[in-house]
Amino acid sequence: MDEVAESVEWESDGPWELPEGWAWKLLIETLERVTTTDPKRDFGKSAFHYVDLGAIENCKIVNPQSITGDAAPSRARQLVTTGDTIFSCVRVYLKNIALVGEGLTSPVASTAFCVLRPSEAIDARYLNYFVRSQRFIEWMIPLQRGNSPPAVVDSDIKAQFIPLAPLAEQRRIVARVDALFAEIAEGEAALEAARKGLDTFRRALLKAAVTGELTKDWRENNPVTETGHDLLARIKADRTAKGQTKGRGKRAADAAPLDTSALPVLPEGWKWGTVDHVKISDQRNGISIAGSSSPPGTKAMRLDALTAHGINLDAIRYIPLPEERVADYRVNAGDLLISRANGSAEFVGRAVYVSDIAETVVFPDTIIRYPLGRDEQIGRWMEMAWNSPLGRSQIRRLAKTTAGILKISQEDISQISLPIPPPAEAGEILRRVSEALAASTDTLTILDEETADGARLKQSILKAAFEGRLVPQDPGDEPASAILARLNATPSTPTRARRGRARKSAP
Repeated sequence: MDEVAESVEWESDGPWELPEGWAWKLLIETLERVTTTDPKRDFGKSAFHYVDLGAIENCKIVNPQSITGDAAPSRARQLVTTGDTIFSCVRVYLKNIALVGEGLTSPVASTAFCVLRPSEAIDARYLNYFVRSQRFIEWMIPLQRGNSPPAVVDSDIKAQFIPLAPLAEQRRIVARVDALFAEIAEGEAALEAARKGLDTFRRALLKAAVTGELTKDWRENNPVTETGHDLLARIKADRTAKGQTKGRGKRAADAAPLDTSALPVLPEGWKWGTVDHVKISDQRNGISIAGSSSPPGTKAMRLDALTAHGINLDAIRYIPLPEERVADYRVNAGDLLISRANGSAEFVGRAVYVSDIAETVVFPDTIIRYPLGRDEQIGRWMEMAWNSPLGRSQIRRLAKTTAGILKISQEDISQISLPIPPPAEAGEILRRVSEALAASTDTLTILDEETADGARLKQSILKAAFEGRLVPQDPGDEPASAILARLNATPSTPTRARRGRARKSAP
């Protein structure tokens, strides 16, 4: 494999020199004509398969919709069959391409695809591999039109040139690519298993952290000087003395004892508490004002600004907020920001503690702000406990669906119990978790790099394949031009066309 694992800097301005017996041909010259059909007319009420962009995964068709004539799209569609390549005309990129395999009965491709049906002159998988090459995709991207979403047209796709090898060599190339890709797939499967293992490790680490299992050895050698109960009492006394909690926030903080009967038994010195018990002043929902992606205006976080690694201040918009109202919604150091609405169960209720922020940014109505103060250890602990499996399980139970959006309210948040350890032990837990997660992140970075290497290696293989360097040539093979001549195709020799322009004809 090493002989083809070289740079994937593809030539971008036209065809390259081909081996003896190969020929440059317009893609359309190597294809059979594909007819369209009206599903309602031709199928009536009988069920058939309908392929959309969501049915393409890893260059294969998965879970195509099975619909009846009444539910069929009204416009004509292109029937596809085994051996066809369907190439997405919308948002052109490598994964929205698929080879129609065995076992898909009477599928119908949507108008979002260009159907490439190979003639007798080209192997179906050879054709599929070529249009999945980075070189071909780079030819197509500049031809996309519009922006909602950008798309190419069928004629532009079919007006590109393809390096056509002798049919016998095409089959040898396909067999070799299949074998090499299978080796890479084994490595990719191992990388994915390692990635899942890291995710499992992270969940187990956080569970051990918030239940005290992680520091069981530490407790045996370190007497408690201030318990979790003492910490909560101190925070409450400070809050009361400053008069910073009132109204509904005060009632929540002084609510009836929590029901923790279904929760784990905590170590001695630990105490169950809520975000309301730890906040230093009242929480607030964010502001809802329509904005734009560019100035003028006040910077406002988008919902995707809350990430697993903190706040992404590049995920912002600009809103027309009067200066006198900015202070009410400004994100401050010491805030715990909780996502209160999201379409994904994974992200609803995500929390991020803001240890420091150097610019003025306000938060949207999809986020609730809980001021926890500048004690970074308390803030980091609450963020970790909230996002741990213990916190997430309670969030999933309380989150409610409205019009397909999962939501969690301030009342829900007041019911979520989090373990509060003695401050000294919390510091030790945070230290151990930080070190372990840093090592995990380093490993994940290595896995990401190796995954990218696999993708680059695939493109190196395809580059070698379509330059005639992957398998040896056989002088006895029937030349590509001779095959097309038998099929009444006119031989053509391409000129070096400018990148970004469809190749309409050969000189």
